[in-house]
Amino acid sequence: MIARALLAGALALAAALPAAAERPLSALELFVQKDKGYCIACHQLPAGVGPATRADVGPALEGARMRALGRPAIRELLVDPTKANPATLMPPFGRHRILEPAEIDKLVEFLDALP
Repeated sequence: MIARALLAGALALAAALPAAAERPLSALELFVQKDKGYCIACHQLPAGVGPATRADVGPALEGARMRALGRPAIRELLVDPTKANPATLMPPFGRHRILEPAEIDKLVEFLDALP
């Protein structure tokens, strides 16, 4: 009886693990995760928004600048920054399918909402 209960518990836990692993990442998680955007490697966020960094390969990401760009331009820069600047070091996250369209949407919202 105890063995059956333990087996049932183990099976329930195993069934729950893939669901937890498939949880969509937040915009900040995408921003700092190495296998996704890893934007934090090159860009700084405003104080208090995310991890502090001294990165300066790309411009600091400030809310006023992001809103001046507008959401369509932010999206285009994430999808394929080489269209705006062929010499950029920024990877084409959308064109190379590093980020899914829904993940790009999250980052656009996140960047547009920066203080």
